[in-house]
Amino acid sequence: MDPEKLKEIFSKIYDFQKPNASPLVKLLATGLPSYEGEKWAIHRKIISPAFHLEKLKVTLFFPSV
Repeated sequence: MDPEKLKEIFSKIYDFQKPNASPLVKLLATGLPSYEGEKWAIHRKIISPAFHLEKLKVTLFFPSV
């Protein structure tokens, strides 16, 4: 995947909508994957630091036991 295209998609939260999910999927997959719009943007900002490259390097080098 092209990082520039992903950046465009993630920055235009109101232009790209998720497809409607079945009730079973909505029941099982709660959280960021199911959020839309402003709620999605807020939660994405909260979890983004966890995926920073430096933190990922430390996690991969010293995995939790």
